[in-house]
Amino acid sequence: MKLKGKYKLPIIILVFFSFAFFFPGGGANETITTILGVVGLMFAIIVGFFINDLWSRYQTIRGNVAVEVSGLQTYFLFVKIYSHLTGDKKWIEEQRNLIDKYVQKFFEVEWHSYGEIDPHFNAIIESLKNAKEAKTNNETETYTNMLPILNEVTTAREKLFMYGKDRLSKLEWTVVYFLGSILLFSVLFINTGDPSAVFFVGTLSSAIAILISILHDLNNMSYGEETVSFEPYETIFDVIGVPRLYRKRDIKAGRVSLPKDKSIKYRLVD
Repeated sequence: MKLKGKYKLPIIILVFFSFAFFFPGGGANETITTILGVVGLMFAIIVGFFINDLWSRYQTIRGNVAVEVSGLQTYFLFVKIYSHLTGDKKWIEEQRNLIDKYVQKFFEVEWHSYGEIDPHFNAIIESLKNAKEAKTNNETETYTNMLPILNEVTTAREKLFMYGKDRLSKLEWTVVYFLGSILLFSVLFINTGDPSAVFFVGTLSSAIAILISILHDLNNMSYGEETVSFEPYETIFDVIGVPRLYRKRDIKAGRVSLPKDKSIKYRLVD
């Protein structure tokens, strides 16, 4: 069962401090001390490198999410203007439905499967041919402005697809868990049971578990998930004029929460 973010840290600390208090080890010796120093250095370097790499990935994804979301919002505003100028009410409804379906499909996949929604974005681009032909300068200028916006969104989506799949491999996780296990065993083994040792062992073992937990969250893009993977895309629904959409499974898992503003309309789906 996945722990909710606000409970994860205190639970980890409680578990390892309790273990250090109730299960003292055999005390320090030269072999364990040497292992602790060598493995601890290797663990710190490797995990630090992975966290730095995954943090850069997170920042890149967050930046391109902003480009994609703002691009789709701006695109639809131009669609409204163009439909008003040409009197093409049918086309604006088509665009609204296509964008609505695209965002709904986005919520059905994880970042490493982001490419699965490509057909729904391609449908938006292909639907440009269904717009009425521009006859005035204003109509031509408005239609022309939509093309570079979709191009920017396409570029952002390519980066999201690439970075979404950039996760730690099974071999890399094996190295992390192997070193982490040895390090935890060594730390818990040197515990003599006195208050200072319990504090030292509890703190260090908790730190090891927390670092691995952070690595998991960054790898799965669950760190800051609501502000990156949910809330920005929910605002697209606001712009195209349809109720927001929330999946019951995401609410139950604590990945997203319903809006507190009662004026915001939303749909609940399985």
